[in-house]
Amino acid sequence: MSPQKFWMVWMNNTPPPTKRHPSYQLAFEEADRIARKTPGKKVYVLEAMDYRWVEQSPLTYHKL
Repeated sequence: MSPQKFWMVWMNNTPPPTKRHPSYQLAFEEADRIARKTPGKKVYVLEAMDYRWVEQSPLTYHKL
């Protein structure tokens, strides 16, 4: 299954975002809500553009 495109909302000097928004519109609405609660702060809508993934080899062991 390939990853689906998503957006996140982030504001400077806050913990990293954890909620994935499945559409730009939903992320935009969340950013707007947060911006209204925190006047003077910039709220960013971040779009996932690409990803990297390294598959780990299976664990192997040898009997002593």
